[in-house]
Amino acid sequence: KAREMQRAHSEDILAPALQMAGVSGVKFSSEILTGDVPRVIADCAERNGCDAIVMGTRGMGAIGNLLMGSIAAKVIHLSKVPVVLVK
Repeated sequence: KAREMQRAHSEDILAPALQMAGVSGVKFSSEILTGDVPRVIADCAERNGCDAIVMGTRGMGAIGNLLMGSIAAKVIHLSKVPVVLVK
């Protein structure tokens, strides 16, 4: 039941982005994945033969990242392809 709720929530969050991508004419695909987020992102990029990963940051700053850890920083360390961070 919890996984179903998580999936439904993820689909709701993803829906507006899929709609915008659909009308843009840009080729895209989407997946809803679960697990250790940085590892899942890096593995997905490798599995799909991506040239790079582009991801946003929450702008927590150096102290926030130090205390809480940064998903983006972990992806950078795990990824075999370049990672571009957008603030």
